[in-house]
Amino acid sequence: MKILYTKISFCCFLLLFSSLAIQAQELQVKNTKNGKVRTLKANQSFSFKLSEDDEYKKGKIQSFTDTSLVIFTPEEDDIQLREVKLKEIYAIKKMSCLHKVGYAAGAVLIVGGVGTILEAPSIAGDDGSDWLVRGAGLVVTAVGLIPYLIKPKEFVQGKNAEYAIVK
Repeated sequence: MKILYTKISFCCFLLLFSSLAIQAQELQVKNTKNGKVRTLKANQSFSFKLSEDDEYKKGKIQSFTDTSLVIFTPEEDDIQLREVKLKEIYAIKKMSCLHKVGYAAGAVLIVGGVGTILEAPSIAGDDGSDWLVRGAGLVVTAVGLIPYLIKPKEFVQGKNAEYAIVK
């Protein structure tokens, strides 16, 4: 029985590494102005436009072919899984790690600032300084909003970026 579990574990281990090797493809977005490269792997979320007049759609990369991406778009009602050729993608936006951390920290500061504004009378006490506490809460809320005002960089194919699928 122990040998059977060992064989099953070994097969699962092999399956895991072979599936990782198959999904080793990635989309490289190269900034033509400074040469920096951002990579998008399978199961990563990003925003994309198919034309200049189109709005950004959120999508998650499911798989790659040689010249196209299979993208899951949860916001669309009619087509949720679509194959998009690299040439058809007009622009890509991807939040950096710094954006994600900033959004999380900003959300905490906003909640804390609003809580401070609402609870100012109980925080300040009886000396009449509740307006000072509310002002501090307002400042904390304003600082929390700053990361939401900084937008992710837009990579437009042909203008400031090149897209390529690599293994």
